Amino acid sequence: MGIGILPPEILRLILLKVVREDSGKPSATASRHLLAVCFQWRDLVTTAPEFWTNVSIVFKGNRHNLITSPTPNPDQVLARLDLQLQRSGSQLIDVYCDIDVDSERARSLFGLILRRAPFCRWRTLDIFAIHWVHYTLPATREDDKFVNLEYLKVHWRCEPELFSLLDRTTTSKLKVFQGDMAFQRVREHCPNILSKISELHLGTASDEPFSPPPNVVKLTLPDFQLRELSHALHLTLTEPQIIGALLNFDWTHLVFLDIATAIYSYLPNPVPAISFPRLKTLIIRGSLYTPLSRFSAPQLTDLRFDRAHRSMKKASKGLDDFLSYVFFSLSPSEVIEILFPLSKRTLTSLIRVFSQTKRLKLHFEDEYDGYETIRSVFCNWDNPGNITVKDKPEAASSRSTMLTEHLDLQLKWKYREGMRENWTARMVKVLEDTRDTRLNKIKCTWKGELPLEIDRSPSSTGDDVLEKGP
Repeated sequence: MGIGILPPEILRLILLKVVREDSGKPSATASRHLLAVCFQWRDLVTTAPEFWTNVSIVFKGNRHNLITSPTPNPDQVLARLDLQLQRSGSQLIDVYCDIDVDSERARSLFGLILRRAPFCRWRTLDIFAIHWVHYTLPATREDDKFVNLEYLKVHWRCEPELFSLLDRTTTSKLKVFQGDMAFQRVREHCPNILSKISELHLGTASDEPFSPPPNVVKLTLPDFQLRELSHALHLTLTEPQIIGALLNFDWTHLVFLDIATAIYSYLPNPVPAISFPRLKTLIIRGSLYTPLSRFSAPQLTDLRFDRAHRSMKKASKGLDDFLSYVFFSLSPSEVIEILFPLSKRTLTSLIRVFSQTKRLKLHFEDEYDGYETIRSVFCNWDNPGNITVKDKPEAASSRSTMLTEHLDLQLKWKYREGMRENWTARMVKVLEDTRDTRLNKIKCTWKGELPLEIDRSPSSTGDDVLEKGP
């Protein structure tokens, strides 16, 4: 039985999944490769518009030494773009632009675009750069408005004329704006866009503090530059923060915080607590976690520790230092996730300190170290040599007080034949050795593979039954 007997609609779904990138968009290059397999696939792919909706317009007529398109000849670039836009039919398209051309090339390029794919069909627009010389866009028609645009990103440069058209013609469908610019520039050049979006992600620090408009509920900034928060907000700060800047601010409305390594600087002694009364999710990145000891978040459900680039050992040491603090009030009720491998001692301390958290999500890079850490911590729980918490006797509780119900393991090594069976036996052993705890489910995930799930559920006789997932 071969793949050729599959119904065309099933084969189309399979091939569409094959060509999708991590972003979920179909790769036009991968779609073109499918055309060379056989006549059946060629007919199917060329007549299915959804294979051709991810459009890359790279046209650098004024920068010949920087041409990155596979065909340097401008006429061939236009011909390929024309063919892809024809194949996309009337579907909404996702567009990436890197354009630097003179007036003649701009006229040919935008004439083709407006004829085959008018702006009203653009769903997302990712602009690296758009620059033309002595060219003016044609008079705006109804089809030349960005009425279906949902996402806009500007990396570097966008012609003011196009920026103005975007600001005038986008509608409430536009939800996300991302740009390597300061808030003041966004407010000056695209006030209409600023009044519609719900997510604003900026890569350049502002000259002065500002208050986000009430329609913006997700905000990304390189540094802490807010004047006040008057509504519920998700906030991401991409650069390391000085914790002193966070002290005298009202965080009442913050519900999500993703912050790079917070550092102490010019602080009173002792350092006062920083209160986040409505905070649900906290993500901290870097290798210095001790400032978290001053955070108070009574409604916290999710806590995630991430690391700085290539600093796994520093991150693990920083987490160990944080867990040794006597006083801190963070106690997530639902999930703790550690995005770097932990030592046995650090993992033991983590579980003892956060014994009330229901789900523990761990990442491991090495198969042997991963299993040995899990086995040592969960199957030899009462070994006092594992305790690292200093002066916190209530944290050094017995295994029976652990409320963790779900262990989620993200395994980073390459999947091999027989690995599922080996890890099934190992995780069954872990569940058997932790019958006196609330741990009832272990999930193992390898990249590109179906997850392995082992459940323990009570049977009608009162004995535990281990159920193996796919």
